[in-house]
Amino acid sequence: MALDGRTAVVTGAARGIGYGYCRRLAADGAHVVAVDVVDPADGVRELGGGGDHLGLVCDIGDPAQVDAAVDTVIDRYGRCDILVNNAAVFPFTDLDQVTVELWRAVQAVNVEAILLFARAFAPGMRAAGWGRIVNAGSGITATQNRDLAYLTSKGTVHALTRALANELGESGVTVNAIAPGLVATEGFLGRDRADRPSAEEVLARITAMQTIRRRSVPADLAGALAFLVSDDAGFVTGQILHVDGGMTRTGA
Repeated sequence: MALDGRTAVVTGAARGIGYGYCRRLAADGAHVVAVDVVDPADGVRELGGGGDHLGLVCDIGDPAQVDAAVDTVIDRYGRCDILVNNAAVFPFTDLDQVTVELWRAVQAVNVEAILLFARAFAPGMRAAGWGRIVNAGSGITATQNRDLAYLTSKGTVHALTRALANELGESGVTVNAIAPGLVATEGFLGRDRADRPSAEEVLARITAMQTIRRRSVPADLAGALAFLVSDDAGFVTGQILHVDGGMTRTGA
């Protein structure tokens, strides 16, 4: 699954799942651009793999900052071959708490940024006759969680993935999503709140729903990503790949 010479852009890349993706892409030979609202420079220095790696600080909820990040990638590498839209925000929201401002902020990061990056990088992929876009879906459903804005955004990501696959397939560009369950990352473990079950309690509940009854960690998702961005997956597009230990046993 060599990616020598390919340029991969990963959002939400400073830690957790996104950094796990960066490590695998670098190991497979890609030039990796790690994008995050938190400076990813320290992690980028540790990637290795022989590629020319870059860390960019960018709030992807701000279209102007997305444009600036895109310009930097194009200026340095010429194009993006692999786009991994991993970044997401997941504040606690339910119907009697959510505000319009918070709702829009969640959609801006979780959904609209995917559109902005795809629109910017798709012309180069089309011109090359090859491209891979992988989005961060979710295996967590409304039967398992009450986060109104987050769950809505992830349902939209699944639909957007399929719509982009429809549009880009004839030009050699595949678009898929990886839908994890709950992953034991720093971001999730740090979101405890007094009026909600603890992160540990939620992880235990979700793990009990899986057929593989252990916690998911970022490395569990990296192999799936490596396949979807490889030449071996050239006939796979418009798919939501559930990598959740068997929690999801039917298509969604």
